[in-house]
Amino acid sequence: MHSDDSILDATRDLLVKGGAGAATASAISAASGAPIGSLYHRFGSRTRLFSEVWLRSVSRFQDGLLAAAHTGGTGIERAIAAADWVVEFAARYPAESRLLLHGSREHLLTDAELPTETRQGLVSLNQPVTELLHRLTVEVFGTATPQLRELLTIAVIDVPYAFVRRHLHDGTSPEPYRQLIAGTVHSLLRHPTDH
Repeated sequence: MHSDDSILDATRDLLVKGGAGAATASAISAASGAPIGSLYHRFGSRTRLFSEVWLRSVSRFQDGLLAAAHTGGTGIERAIAAADWVVEFAARYPAESRLLLHGSREHLLTDAELPTETRQGLVSLNQPVTELLHRLTVEVFGTATPQLRELLTIAVIDVPYAFVRRHLHDGTSPEPYRQLIAGTVHSLLRHPTDH
């Protein structure tokens, strides 16, 4: 019996290496050892399988992000911890990180045959992060104006995301530079009027 995780892992690796064109049912079957019939029995379609891979990777990322941001300390310390998780996730889960950098939730949602439960999961995917960013903005700045919310998002999401993207593209580890990201985030959030 082949576990869902082994099928999802095989699908993820094929998507990362060669895109959707490489992740055919026969390729997924060969890589996971699961019969083709089992793939369709469990997931119904390749698009649903791709969606499940995507949802699992996002859940892993978000669970770690939310945990990092709830470690205690000041608002700025929690924001730095959240930004640091973006880098740690890329170092710990490079395949998932590449999948998230190059995948598209919007593309998955265009499949009319996607099951309602999977579709709802994709639609509401970012809500926990949206709520976290709002809370951190209030904690760091005392209020959550659109300008301050944008600054918090730049510091916690955009800066480490761009940094990680470059390292993953170059095939290098972002791990040795985590303190640089922490310092950059601290600088951006410590004196918001300077920006």
